[in-house]
Amino acid sequence: MGQDRTGRVRGIGTGPTPKSLWGSRNEQKLCQDNESLKEKIDALEERMKKIESRGNNEDSLAGRRVRILNFSGQVVVSGILMSDDNDNVVMGKKLGGEYYEVSILIAYDPTASLFIKDADRKNMNDAVGSHIIWFREYD
Repeated sequence: MGQDRTGRVRGIGTGPTPKSLWGSRNEQKLCQDNESLKEKIDALEERMKKIESRGNNEDSLAGRRVRILNFSGQVVVSGILMSDDNDNVVMGKKLGGEYYEVSILIAYDPTASLFIKDADRKNMNDAVGSHIIWFREYD
């Protein structure tokens, strides 16, 4: 029969074993991994619900392509309307029903001035690739 291995007692096998008493370390690790994965799935499902609820809001204009006009009615830039949420703050100003948040893609008139400037952005050419605020309506 040979010599017994350390940590083992030779017998018939009807009694308790270390695995039956304390469980397998692998099973415990798998249970912990399962719990953490379930938490991550729940968090992702919540995020998906939020995103879907935003997408179902037909009143929102977010995601639409826009052309920004200057005060004389000429197209200055092309961009994407990112947000019309009144609580967003862009370039240090709250949108608050007066402004839209716009991501600038193409500047047709790169020298056109921004009506709100900051340290890095003074004209439309400086704003390409970033988000600016622009009037919802102006007369």
